[in-house]
Amino acid sequence: MSKTRKTLLISFLAAAFILAGTGSYAKIAHWSNMMCCALVFIGLVFIIAALVVVMRRPKMN
Repeated sequence: MSKTRKTLLISFLAAAFILAGTGSYAKIAHWSNMMCCALVFIGLVFIIAALVVVMRRPKMN
């Protein structure tokens, strides 16, 4: 895996964990329910994006 893909993977995973963790904390801190769901959903989207980056194979010439 190239250095760029590793950096992209790490950044997507970091953003996902931060957003999902903030969404979980928001539920405990009694923020609005829509805000909690939105943060967790965006975190899940970032996790899926990280999986796509990892699973995509580079084209061979």
